[in-house]
Amino acid sequence: MGYKGQVTYDKEVEMGYIYFSEPSKYTITHTEELPENDDIMLDFGEEVPIVGIEVEGETARKIELIADKVHIFKKEVTTDGKTYYSFRLNDEITRKSISHPDVESIVFHFSDTNCEDFIGIDIFDSKSYSEQYLIGK
Repeated sequence: MGYKGQVTYDKEVEMGYIYFSEPSKYTITHTEELPENDDIMLDFGEEVPIVGIEVEGETARKIELIADKVHIFKKEVTTDGKTYYSFRLNDEITRKSISHPDVESIVFHFSDTNCEDFIGIDIFDSKSYSEQYLIGK
C-alpha cells in the first residue's frame, strides 16, 4: 500500500490503513492486534506511540469509503480544557470505548458492546502527534 492519504484501502487484499503520523517519518517497531477486535492491528512506533492502524474485515470495508482522505481528525477540547483529536466514521452513539493496555492515550470507539462495529478514534496524546498532519492546521 503506497501512501496516498491519511486513509488508504487496498482492494486486492481488502485491507485499510489509518495513519496517525506521516509514515515516511517514523519507524514501526511491531504490530499487535487490538485485544477486543482482531480486525484492528496497531503499528507501534519507535518515535511515536502508534504510527497508525491496519484494518481488515468489516472495519476495512467501512473505511474504503473514505480512502485517500487527509485531515480526517477534528480538534476537540475535554470538559477540563485538554486538547485531543477525534475521528468518527459516522454519528452513531458510542456504546463501548477501549484502548490498548500499552497506549491508553488512544481510544477506539464502537457502536456495540462487543467491539465489533468500529466507529472512531480519539487521540489524547497531543504532544506526540502533529496537529498539522491530523487536522491540517
